[in-house]
Formats: sequence, C-alpha cells, structure tokens
Amino acid sequence: MINNLSIKSTFLFVSIIAWFCCVEVEAQTYDSTFYPVDSMAILYFHNKLDTDCPIKLTPIDTTLHDFEAYSPVDKKYLFNASLGNVGLAYKCLNFKTQNVMGFDYGINTFNAYFFDEKDVKYYINPRPYTELGYVTGAEKEQLFDVRHYQRMFKRMAIGVDFNLINSLGTYMRQKSDDSRVAINTQFFTDDLRYGVIANYTRAKIKVRENGGIIHDSIYEQDIETNRSIIGVRLTDAENTLRKSGVYLQQYFQLSRKKKAQINDSLVAEEKKIQIKFGRISHSFNYKRYSQLYSDQKPDVNYYPNIYVDSTETYDSVYFQKIENTFSWSTADYLDRLKPQPFLLLFGIKHQIAEVRDSVKRTDYQNLIPFGEIRISPHPFIKVHAKASYVLTGADYQGEYNLYALGTIEILRKKPYKTSFNFVLDLANTTAPYFYRHYFSNHFIWDNDFSKTKTNKLSAFIDQKNTRLGFDITTLSNYLYIGSDTLAAQSDKPIEVLKAYLHQKFMLGNFDVDSRFIYQKVSEKDIIRLPELMAYFTVTFNLRMFKGALHTRSGFDIYYFSKYYADGYMPAIRSFYIQNEKEIGGYVHADFFLNFNVARTRFFMKFQNILAPFGENNYYQVPHYPLQDFAFKFGLSWRFHD
Repeated sequence: MINNLSIKSTFLFVSIIAWFCCVEVEAQTYDSTFYPVDSMAILYFHNKLDTDCPIKLTPIDTTLHDFEAYSPVDKKYLFNASLGNVGLAYKCLNFKTQNVMGFDYGINTFNAYFFDEKDVKYYINPRPYTELGYVTGAEKEQLFDVRHYQRMFKRMAIGVDFNLINSLGTYMRQKSDDSRVAINTQFFTDDLRYGVIANYTRAKIKVRENGGIIHDSIYEQDIETNRSIIGVRLTDAENTLRKSGVYLQQYFQLSRKKKAQINDSLVAEEKKIQIKFGRISHSFNYKRYSQLYSDQKPDVNYYPNIYVDSTETYDSVYFQKIENTFSWSTADYLDRLKPQPFLLLFGIKHQIAEVRDSVKRTDYQNLIPFGEIRISPHPFIKVHAKASYVLTGADYQGEYNLYALGTIEILRKKPYKTSFNFVLDLANTTAPYFYRHYFSNHFIWDNDFSKTKTNKLSAFIDQKNTRLGFDITTLSNYLYIGSDTLAAQSDKPIEVLKAYLHQKFMLGNFDVDSRFIYQKVSEKDIIRLPELMAYFTVTFNLRMFKGALHTRSGFDIYYFSKYYADGYMPAIRSFYIQNEKEIGGYVHADFFLNFNVARTRFFMKFQNILAPFGENNYYQVPHYPLQDFAFKFGLSWRFHD
C-alpha cells in the first residue's frame, strides 16, 4: 500500500502539472533553427552545453520495443543481479570499470533509483508535453511516474519528472518504497549566444532488508507454497538512502552570430574573415547524500561482529560534494544539420567534499584539469579523445584518466553502413572512501590502499543490426569485498576478457533481438562473473485497423551459466565473495503482449512462465529467490498538442 507521504507527493506533483497546463503561454512564432524541424516532434537533450548547445537531440521513445522492461534497473542494465523485488539493491553482471576522478564514496548498489545530472532530460519543443505511466503486479507492486514539460516564454521552459516505486515483495521484509523527483528549467537568448540549464533533484529510498531466506530447501523443494511465511535471516532491518542536489550549467559564445546573407544574384558577395573565439561555460554541481542502516534486533549469528551496541544498530553516514567547473571550447552556434568536424575543449574543475560518520569528519579539496578533442581528419575517420588529471588534493593527487575512441567507416551508405571502432581507456584512481574508512556497529576498517590501475583495450564492429566486439581489461590493485565481508585489495594483476554480440533478425512480422556475452576472469576468487550470458527477445508484430492498433507480442528469454555469485550484505549495502552456493544454469522466460492505441501504450506480462513446470532454482543472488509466476500490467499515456 502506498503510504500517506507518497500519496501526498503524488497529489502535489499532479496538481503542479495541472497548473502548468492551465498557464496561458504567449503566442510564439515557430522557429525551426531552435526547435525540431517537425513541430510535433518531442525531443530532448542532456547537460552538454559546453560542447553541443545542444546539437545532439534525442527523440522520445514511443515504440513498443522493450516497453515491458519497466524496472529502472532493467532499463539501465540488461544483465543484472537483483534481490527478487523491484526497488532493491542490484549488481551489474556485464563487467565495466568505473573510473571516477576525485572524491567517490564508493557504494553504487542503488544508483539506478537516483537522478544524476546526466540523466535529467531537457525538452526542446514548442508545445507542452505530458506523459503518465503506471505499472501494477502481484504482491501489491506499483510503479507510478509522471513527467511534464511546459514552455513558459519563447526561450524559457520548465519540466518536472516524478517517479514512485512501492512494492511489498513476495517474501517477508522485502518491501521497497522509493521516490524521486527532478525539476528542471532552461533558457536561451534569441540569438543563442547565451544559454543556461538548471535542475533540482531529490530522492529517497527506503527498503526493508531480510538477509535472504534461512532454508533454501523450503523454496527449492516447494515445501511451502505460501512464500510470505518462509523464514528470513533478518526480522527488523532497514536501509534508508537520501540524495538531493542542485545543478546549473551555462555557456556564453564569445563571438557574435554571423548574420544571414541575403540571396541576390545582382549583389556581389562580400567576403569577410570572421574570427571565432569559441565558447566559455561554467557548471555548478552540489550533491548531498545520507545513508542509514538500522536493525532493532541485531542477530549475532548473522553479522560477523558487534562492536558498539548488541541491542540496536543505527549506522549512519553523511557526505556532500560541491563542484565548480570552468571550460573553453571551440564549439560554435547551434547547427544540428552540420555537426562540427573539429572540437577542442580545455577546462578545470574545483571539487570540495565532506564525509561525516559516527566518529569523524573528513574534508577534501581537489583541482582537476581536463581536456577533450573531437576531430575528423577524413570523411571516413573520426577520433574522440579526452583526458583528466588530479593536480592537487590530499589522497587524490596523481589520479588520471585517458580515453580515446577511433572510428573508421568502411561503408557509409545505408543499409550497409559499417564501421570499425577502437577504444583505449587508461586510469589510475584512488580507492573510494568506503573501501578505505568505515566505522559501524558491525564493520570497522581503516585501510591504506594503493591506487587502482585500469588498462582497457576494446574493438567492435557496428552495422545496422549487428554489434560484435571484445574488451581486454587489465587491473592492478583491484578492490572488492572478501568472503569475510571486509574491504580488500588484490595484490595480483587481474585480466578480464569479454566478447559480445548483439544481433537482430527480421523476417516478415517476426523479429529476434539477441545478445550474447562471454566473460573470462584470470582470478575467479576475486571477481565473480557468469562465464556466459544470453538474452533473447522473440516477437511477432502486427498492425490492425489500418494501423490504428499496433501489437508486439513475444518472449523475453534470459540465461546465465552456473557460478558462485556474490552474496549481499545489507549492513554495508554491498556484494561480497561467497563460496557456499552455486547458482545459474537455468532459463528464465516471460511472455508479454505490448500494444498501443493512438498515444497510449499498454503491456501485459506473464513473468517467469517456466516456474510451474521446472525446478525452483531461480536465483540471481544466493538466498534471494526471484518471483514465481506472476502477472504484470502497465500503461503509458502521452499528451502533446
């Protein structure tokens, strides 16, 4: 059941949107140099005013493709390990490195439920736009989201994006109660010489933690069909995470915009040399975080230690970060039809961070210069490179990250457009704060870890329906949580080889979207990954009633090979090495029916359809079974006119 606070929040944002819709906006002349060429199109951009302004516009997704994948984690990571209910902690199984420059706290198991400044969408169409979404399922699973965009003046707009997750879960103490909101605004001058975007974000995640079921055999042998009464390891534990922040980015074009020439064959064209001085930009980013773990009845048999209080656990940590970034680039005025063949950017970031826990407060200041270049020396060749370095700052001085992408287009005409791509990614980063210092009722450590070095070489081929590639990653001083649930650093170099294929097939009304990933780790006692993962979406598409009704029905099929998957420790919100239970080797399948009528999309989903016919071994995390066979229903309703 949605609590009173969630209901009040929902009512508040719906009321705000209703008010926006009633605002009478002054008549506007449609300007195709600023708005999309199609006046009915709904497009958005992200926070790249320092270089794009915004050249890269993305249309909203109005298709039925993957519409049934409604979880925020599934939308972000196709291959992931979850705890069996939407809104809980997760881990990405597709190995990727995270090279964060400067301060990083280091716990990322709930990030998909937060808004980051890179996630906020700024819409750039002249008409109001509203979208409502709702999903419901078994065990009182509910997801609600609403987004609205309203242009208040010719060059000024405001938007709201609100999301709510409330799900009881199949097993005891598995409830999630997550909410987040982003309010954004944008302004551009008529000549586009100056522009600014800003947003305010706030999120709260409150989840009950059960530590997993006590006896896996009760689930696996189907001894108790009523899953809600199966015993769990924790009976009174909760995690509460909060994140809020303010972000602003602005730019100013140093040169005036060139005036349009009047086409007159009788007037000789006057040639003038125009010197362009580029663009300066500034961004301000303030983020505030708090994390709280509580347990009113700590179990001495579950936690490795109890240091402070054996009757109650109340572990909290607070940290905040302020960043001011200044940059200069050669970026020119908005021209979506002619992207710049050459871009050069230089900048510097000043970062201030503060961490407070039960015993101490720590402050950091870092100065981080950076640069970026995009160049196309030949119509068939493109190069994109960027680098950053921590110049000053205790603990973080000497960090660096170098990234380079080279693209060679061997075929440029559709539908055979094909390119070879090569990536080099080098990094040397300080251990996140969480791995170095932590004090709580059950875990205490104070580590002097070395910097982690990452060398990654990638190559892939892109074609219309195919992406084939491989990654070779070498890691030194890799950080992880060991089998004793303590932070550790490997003294051995680790190599991770990954090969992947994304292939689409289409035959008449049928299509298959398939993905394969093969991962091989040299030190399996430190990094645990399934060696083989596969995902298939097999669909049948049909249009009826002269195209008024579009249906897409089919199966989502998921498989990963057996391995000793990481366990989950709620008290530190982290996954750790475990050697007791091997999971995987099963096929998980969902049947779905997606359809849309006008601007409304619907889906009906029968989840885990093989559960009634096979063994009960559906785990992605040990001791956390996935949901059994269940029915889900969702819709999305758009308004823009």
